[in-house]
Amino acid sequence: MGIIYMPSPSDDVLTLILVNTALTVSILKQIISSVLSYFGWNRTSEPDDSVVTLTDLFRAQFTPVQFGSAMCRSRTERHVDCRVCLSQFKPESVVNRLPCGHVFHKGCLEKWLDYKHATCPLCRSQLLNGEERHQAVWL
Repeated sequence: MGIIYMPSPSDDVLTLILVNTALTVSILKQIISSVLSYFGWNRTSEPDDSVVTLTDLFRAQFTPVQFGSAMCRSRTERHVDCRVCLSQFKPESVVNRLPCGHVFHKGCLEKWLDYKHATCPLCRSQLLNGEERHQAVWL
């Protein structure tokens, strides 16, 4: 009863051939990549500096401030935490105050913009006007 359920030697050979083929392809890929990089060919293309992203447009229009500063504190007494990462603001936190009045960590808001959202994460009001949004390249 136990011996008929054992794999046959041909099953093990097939597995060995598949594993060796995968390893060989991987090694050849690394060799070709090394040779091409030695001769100056790079697989990754350099980013184009002329591309304007939504995050770039936002940075040009809004200036981040330190949460503990007088400018931010007087306007944000009801805000105690970032609604993106749900962590409390520290006095040294760098934040962005949106036109709708909501405050978020600078990094959290930029990550939100990287996901191609041009709205406030909390109330969904538009951050940029329609003309500026159409200038951005949706990568």
